[in-house]
Amino acid sequence: MLLIATFAIAFGAPAPALADNAPAQVLVFQSDDPTAPAMSSITGELRESVRVGWSGPVTFKLEFLDLSWFDTPDYARELRRFYRAKYSSYHPGVIVALRLDVLRVVLDLRRELWSGVPVLFLSEDRSAALAVPAAPDVTGIWLDYAWLRTAESALRLLPDTREVALVMGASPWERARHDGIARDLGPLADRVALLDLARLPLAELDRRLAALPENAIVLFDTFYMDGAGDRFVGLQAFERVRAQTQRPFFSVHGVGLGKGIVGGEIVDYRRVGRDLGGLTLRLLGGESATSIPIRAADANALAFDARELALFRIPEDRLPPGAEVHFRVPSFWDLYRRWAAGAAIAVTLQTTLIAGLVIERRRRGRAQAMSDAVLASMVGFVAVVDKTGVMHRTNRAWARASRAGAPGPLDRVAEGESYLGAFRRAAAAGDAGAGRVIELVEGVLAGRDVEGTVEYRHDGAERWTEVRARRLSWKDGGAVVSHFDVTGRKRAESQARESLSALSHLNRVAAMGELASSIAHEINQPLSAVLTSAQAAEILLRRAAPDVAQVSAAVEEIVAGARRAGQVIRRMRVLLKKGEAQRERCDLNEAAREVAQLVGNDALLRGATIALELAPDLPAVRGDAVQLQQVALNLISNALDAVSGRPYGDRRVIVRTARADGRVALVVEDSGEGGAMDDLERFFEPFFTTKSEGLGLGLCISRSIAAAHGGRLWAERAPAGGVAARLELPGEAAPEER
Repeated sequence: MLLIATFAIAFGAPAPALADNAPAQVLVFQSDDPTAPAMSSITGELRESVRVGWSGPVTFKLEFLDLSWFDTPDYARELRRFYRAKYSSYHPGVIVALRLDVLRVVLDLRRELWSGVPVLFLSEDRSAALAVPAAPDVTGIWLDYAWLRTAESALRLLPDTREVALVMGASPWERARHDGIARDLGPLADRVALLDLARLPLAELDRRLAALPENAIVLFDTFYMDGAGDRFVGLQAFERVRAQTQRPFFSVHGVGLGKGIVGGEIVDYRRVGRDLGGLTLRLLGGESATSIPIRAADANALAFDARELALFRIPEDRLPPGAEVHFRVPSFWDLYRRWAAGAAIAVTLQTTLIAGLVIERRRRGRAQAMSDAVLASMVGFVAVVDKTGVMHRTNRAWARASRAGAPGPLDRVAEGESYLGAFRRAAAAGDAGAGRVIELVEGVLAGRDVEGTVEYRHDGAERWTEVRARRLSWKDGGAVVSHFDVTGRKRAESQARESLSALSHLNRVAAMGELASSIAHEINQPLSAVLTSAQAAEILLRRAAPDVAQVSAAVEEIVAGARRAGQVIRRMRVLLKKGEAQRERCDLNEAAREVAQLVGNDALLRGATIALELAPDLPAVRGDAVQLQQVALNLISNALDAVSGRPYGDRRVIVRTARADGRVALVVEDSGEGGAMDDLERFFEPFFTTKSEGLGLGLCISRSIAAAHGGRLWAERAPAGGVAARLELPGEAAPEER
């Protein structure tokens, strides 16, 4: 349970000072279980303080006297006999006595075995510490157990309290402490009823605690033994009695904070250990113990458990000034204020952008539908020509157009006139498109082609005609030539291409917009360096005798900064550039590296890390570099989103490449929680998303790109609990392997 003045730790040095790196021997005597929370805190901090502060090796020997349970003359006599035999040939540098009853045993042993060795003790209260009989080379500190101030703090927090119950054990050591604690609480008698529940059998204590009224509080000390003689270690007794009542518990022992007490003016046993460690280092450094005054330990603090305050509905504005509140659970807004505000702004912007895109798409769809209707209503022109290119027959539409004056080479060309002759005249006049029509028709008439199609633009006019020629299987040869006015269609296709290009550009800009802040920061750094170097060069050049070397160095820095900025812009341009898909040799390692560099700053802003594990000598793949980078960007961006809910330090994304049975693999693994999903294939369904924003099309599009490249994309559970997205593409054999 809450361990009390059972704790003291000390280190000493013999009268002559040890060298800074000399080995030091420390012998520690303690009364109670060294594994109890308070004792463990003190000894742990003491060891660490001395280990860090002393340059040489330090050896600790710890002895457990168990005086709280066994305090008879016979036991004390046997202890002394045992330690005289054990340490007859051992000479420590410092002896530590944990508690004053331990100090008495230590001083008796020192007279016989360790004359002149300094002793450092820890006392459970001030009066006992100051009453220690004068002895050479002895110093120590006492623990200030502020029972009255703790009770007053409790009454401040719970002003309706009418009863204060004191609970503590019945061991000889606790019986000796009881009267002092009761005396400290005496001034409260005129404000509340004081109920003494010390030294009771545990069963009786359980009954009394269960009967406490709602306006009662409990002050809990140590509990090594109950009134029936049953013994307890650590927090055993506290955990049991705490379960018997719903009343708030207060204590002066720091080990109870977080275990069920509301708080109080606690003794922080870790600070006790550090205080003792500092005194030990002074003794090891040769300072006389007699010259160090006995004083209070620097270990008290007003501390409270936020969870217990909430349980008993105690508002924090009632806490005493300077009080510390531990175990406070931060609200979502406290944790993610900036992220939530940023997400709200991002959602608003994305909603606006998506609405605009939907409206634009509908408008373009209507335009496309109108273009299709125009194309469907157009009438074609058909003519039959012989093997020399002379027209023998035409349809009515051709005839009407010929009489009205058809645009281009066929103006006023009717049946019986040369089709090829009209286009030859146009070609001779400089009509560049006429030659392609001549080549098509002559190839079909000569038998080189069965059929063919070309699109012909009338020279000097914004009119297009689709010319189709099909060879006739007649004995005399010939062909059917059809003209379709596709001007409307060509215009619609041009508009559609422009619309698709604009929409694609907007989509890429939207994707890059999520990285805008990190990219701006990445560009700003080299540009700032360029500006600084340029200003320096300007100053140097204005001198009467410029230092060419310094100017050259400044120019080199300008060039280096410009190149760094150019690299960032180049990576952006690669992803944002327009154009049709190309098939070329692509390096998957380079694509992963480029995208990782592009999102690097965004990962830093998210508190995430991106680790690259790229296989050397990775075969190339054939495909469109921009599309492959788009897949990598989608996978890495999704991985960064997946780890955003993890604690800092656990937000990891691993990007690796590898050979896989003649194929090349790109794997993006995250440490998020997506691996808990039953069906990972849902990630690739259109419009499926686990985020509050986005359309859920990124992975669906990425899988389509993978399929278009002859590969596949899927997700699997990662060993760390997250998701590993795996892209496999056919690899190209190296020249020497072909």
